[in-house]
Amino acid sequence: MRHAVRLILALLLPASALAAQSLDTTSRGDKTFLTKRDLAISGLALGATALLSIWDDDIAIASQKSKWQDSSLTTFATRVSKVQETTLTVSGILVYGIGRLTKSKTTADVALHATESIVLASVASQLIRGPLGRTRPHVTADLDQYDFDPFKGFAHFENRAFPSIHTSSSMAVATVLTMEMHRRNVRATPYLAPLLFGAATLPGLSRIQLNQHWASDIFAGAFMGVFAGYKVTKYSHDHPTNWFDRKLLNVSLSQAPDGRMVVAFSPW
Repeated sequence: MRHAVRLILALLLPASALAAQSLDTTSRGDKTFLTKRDLAISGLALGATALLSIWDDDIAIASQKSKWQDSSLTTFATRVSKVQETTLTVSGILVYGIGRLTKSKTTADVALHATESIVLASVASQLIRGPLGRTRPHVTADLDQYDFDPFKGFAHFENRAFPSIHTSSSMAVATVLTMEMHRRNVRATPYLAPLLFGAATLPGLSRIQLNQHWASDIFAGAFMGVFAGYKVTKYSHDHPTNWFDRKLLNVSLSQAPDGRMVVAFSPW
């Protein structure tokens, strides 16, 4: 299992490289949200995912050995797995609201971009899950990573393995926070970024331990999360008058004398 984890982390390096690339904020912004370069990068990620899938069954079997199924590890994995798209999206919205209420532009800006990234990665993942219908490892007794039931993923939880939305959501947040800290010249960024990405891998690894995802599901989810976080943050700052920032960052919250919350909106 130790070697399996090393293999997963090694294959996550392309995603980390993309995150590092995101720190280059001096280049001219792309005119469109998606570019031909993005398609090339996605193709490389798809190839790496296919390569990793060769060892999916071995990694799944190793993860279910008794030494990795200790009650304390299982309890920890169960708790970590609660960090997913719903909890992160709700948290992002709450922090965004706090930022607007306290008139902290930075807080609202970062929270908005993080939430947008989570939603983008989650929706894209769902659009892939439904038609693909990849079966979760515990259903096949960890023996058949290539068991697909097309379009069954829309209605059956057991056929929503690929990609991991837990991982895409957490990696999206880590990417946004890293990029936003870099843009604001936070000196601790080189030290905080590895911690953020390390923490972001835990929900995905916990899903392997709980036998809910194949390793390639985790890698694909990680790439999608980093990609979404990178594109949303960079595009938003390169195009500050984009529709979402123009509308949502001009919403203000305040408290009326009688204690009620007042929402004010300006389109300019």
